[in-house]
Amino acid sequence: MPLHFKTLMKALNHDTWYVTRGFDGALFLFHAARWSELLKTQQTPSGLNPKLLDFRRLFLGSVAVVRMDAQGRFNIPAPLRQYAGIDREAVILGVDDHLELWSVKGWTTFQEVQAEEYKRMAGELFGGLRGGVGQPTEGSQND
Repeated sequence: MPLHFKTLMKALNHDTWYVTRGFDGALFLFHAARWSELLKTQQTPSGLNPKLLDFRRLFLGSVAVVRMDAQGRFNIPAPLRQYAGIDREAVILGVDDHLELWSVKGWTTFQEVQAEEYKRMAGELFGGLRGGVGQPTEGSQND
């Protein structure tokens, strides 16, 4: 775990983390308080909705509780490491309300595949801002 993450985790008392299957081959890690909030959103009656049941099986059915050891490592269970393709080295990202853990190969591949989409998204998200980059703002000349 990088030092800046360890320092922040300690300051926020985020010692217990819930790890589950994420998207695109990554693992998602949620600190205990955020995980509790997520579970509350899932407590609505679902009946037998097949899509919701499938999601819960993958997301909730693979969860593991982990704590950082003295060397700043998480002991991720083998099935989750296998899902993410993680052997020894990994990439960790802070994304909004969670951490993402990727294999080095998985993260590199994701970035390569998403390169064009990334530019398109940036244009959509930031292109309309005055003084920004990307698509022209409304009313500007497009020469």
